[in-house]
Amino acid sequence: MDAFNDLAHAATPASTRAADALELARLAALSPLDYDRERNAEAERLGVRVSVLDEEVRKARGYPENVTPDDAEARPPEFTDEALALRFATTHENRLRYVAAWGRWFIWDGTTWRADETMQAFDFARAICRQASAECNDPDDAANIAAARTVAAVERLAKADRRLAATVDQWDADPWLLNTPDGVLDLRTGQQRPHRPDDYLTKITAVPASGDCPLWRAFLARVTNGNVELQLFLQRMAGYALTGSTKAHALFFVYGLGGNGKGVALNTITRILNSYAAVASMETFTSSPSDRHPTDLAMLRGARLVTAQETEEGRRWAESRIKAMTGGDPITARFMRQDFFTFTPQFKLIIAGNHRPGLRNVDEAIRRRFHLIPFDVKISAAERDPDLPDKLEKEWPGILQWAVDGCMLWQERGLAAPETVINATEEYLEAEDATGQWLDECCIQARHLYATSGALFASWKAWAERTGEFVGSQKRFVQSLQSRGLLAKREGGTGRSGFEGIGLKPDREPPEWA
Repeated sequence: MDAFNDLAHAATPASTRAADALELARLAALSPLDYDRERNAEAERLGVRVSVLDEEVRKARGYPENVTPDDAEARPPEFTDEALALRFATTHENRLRYVAAWGRWFIWDGTTWRADETMQAFDFARAICRQASAECNDPDDAANIAAARTVAAVERLAKADRRLAATVDQWDADPWLLNTPDGVLDLRTGQQRPHRPDDYLTKITAVPASGDCPLWRAFLARVTNGNVELQLFLQRMAGYALTGSTKAHALFFVYGLGGNGKGVALNTITRILNSYAAVASMETFTSSPSDRHPTDLAMLRGARLVTAQETEEGRRWAESRIKAMTGGDPITARFMRQDFFTFTPQFKLIIAGNHRPGLRNVDEAIRRRFHLIPFDVKISAAERDPDLPDKLEKEWPGILQWAVDGCMLWQERGLAAPETVINATEEYLEAEDATGQWLDECCIQARHLYATSGALFASWKAWAERTGEFVGSQKRFVQSLQSRGLLAKREGGTGRSGFEGIGLKPDREPPEWA
C-alpha cells in the first residue's frame, strides 16, 4: 500500500477509497496553476500532508518520483539555465523552500526552517553552476555556465519550481505544535516527537522542556505575596501562550509600580520562547494620529507571545486594534518592499506598565478581553538581586516545563482568573467606563421609558465636557449605547431615533431645543 493509501485510507470503506481515487485523478488532470490553488485545502480534507499529496499527484500524472512535469515532457538541453535550475531543485528539494509573497528563501537546518539571511540559496546556485562548468567540455560554454548572469538565472528559475515553492499559510500552521531543540512537543498531550521538515516550523524555543524550577517558583511566590491562586493563574496564562490558539480572546495587562518583578517575569518567559516571542512597541496598542506601518504587523506572524512594556501616563488604548488583534480575525500585512499577505494571528498579548492607559468605550467586548494582573508587592532595593535573571536562566528548561504543565491545566480549566485578577480588572474598567458613569448619574432605566438619541447625546455632551471626558460623535455615542444592549427604536409620527427602556433624570434633562 502506498503512502497515500497508508495515511489517508486505512480502515475506510471501499466507497470512500474509490471516491478519493477519483478525486486524485481529478487533481492530476488540473493545470499546475489550478492544482497549486487547491493543494492545501485538498490535503487537509484528505487528512494527508501536502508533500504526500504532491507525490501522489505526480505519480497519477505518470511522472516518476522527484521528477517534474518539465522532466517528463521535454528535457531541456544540457547546461541551459532551465536544465541547471532543475538540477538545483532536485539537489535541494528537501532543504530549500521559496515564499514568493515574502520574497524569501527558507533553509531546513535539521530542527527548523530558518529564513536565508546570508544568500545561501544563491551560493547553492553558484555551486551547481561551478559543478556544471567543470563537467562541460567546451571552454566557452564552461565560462558562460559559471558566469554571474547564469547563476542569477538559475536561482530565479528555481524559485518557481513546484518542489521548492511554498505558500504563506503552510508555515507554522498547527497551533498545538511547539518546536524545541530536542524535538516537537504536541501540546495537546505533552508528548514529544522528532523534528520533521514537513511540519514547516519556522520558530523554536531557546531550550527543551525538562526538570523543575525551584528558584522561579520562589520568585513567583515573592512577587505575588504568596497568592497561590494567582501563581496558578500565571502558570495557566504561560501555558496558553505556548499554543497558537487565541480562543480566549484575552489581553493581559500586568500593572504595578516599578521594582515589583513584573519585568523579570515577562522577560524570562519571552527569552525562553525565543523566536516564538515578539516584542512590540507600545504604539502598536495605544491610539495615535496615524496607523502603524503594515511591516510592524508582519513581524508578528507566527509569534505565540507578543509583549510590550513601559506604558506612558495619559495614553489611551487603541480599542478597535486590540479587539482585532485578540479576536482571531485575519490580519493583512507585508514585509518591507514585498506584497501584502494575510495571516491568522496566533499570538497572545501581555503588556506590562506602571501606568494604566485609558479607555473611551468600555463595552462587552472590552470586558471579555481585559485581564488586569496586579503586581503590587514592593521589593526593597536591599532585597533586589541584580543577578536574578542570570540565575533564572539556569532554570529555563524547568520553567518551560512549568509552562507546558500550565498548558495542560489551561486545557482542563481554561484561564479561570482568580478573585485578585477579577477584582482588579473590574475596578479598572469601572473607573474607565465614562458612559457607565453617565448612565448612573444622569439616566433612569425602566421598560416603559423612551428617550430620543438627540436628548441623550445632549445630556452626555454636557456631562462629558463638565467631567473632562472625550465627547465624540453622536453616531459613536449611539453605537456605544447599542453595545450595552439598549434597544434602538424610531418614534411613530416624527420618525426620530431613540432608545426604549431609558430616560433622563428630571434634573438632567436638556433644554427643549436639544
